[in-house]
Amino acid sequence: MKEGKLSSALIKRYGIKRKDAVGKVLWHSLNEQGEIGVYDMKFGSTIIRNLTQDDILGEAASHTNDGHGAQEEDDPKRTSKT
Repeated sequence: MKEGKLSSALIKRYGIKRKDAVGKVLWHSLNEQGEIGVYDMKFGSTIIRNLTQDDILGEAASHTNDGHGAQEEDDPKRTSKT
């Protein structure tokens, strides 16, 4: 769960350059059942928040619980990632 690629429709919508199509996961929500709701990712210099698993292709979309606890969308750690 380190990186993933945006769908081609979102690459176009956000104006992401082809060379930056694979982005780094900065943060993700995680509920008590180990399910991820949304991701914050960085593509080049662009940060996109609240991406769903349907928006992402690749390793990030197949993430499993790696041992950390539930994370809420208003988690203060989320805002410290840039």
